[in-house]
Amino acid sequence: MNETARDRIWKYALASTIRSGNQVTPTEIAEMADVAERTARETLVVIAETEWIERRTRQDGSVYYQRPKGIEFDHN
Repeated sequence: MNETARDRIWKYALASTIRSGNQVTPTEIAEMADVAERTARETLVVIAETEWIERRTRQDGSVYYQRPKGIEFDHN
């Protein structure tokens, strides 16, 4: 089975935020998943709507995503 661009975005977004506890930007996810930034942005909005990740905005207007409170990752 071939992994789609959106599959890669989901994988990297969840691994970066939930598993690693990092904050990520659409640009970073686009680079990781080797997709256009627009595709990353659109997919990240969908993921945030499912509440797996949380969309946040900095004072300068830039957007980033992080693990929402209440979601934990057990490394065991």
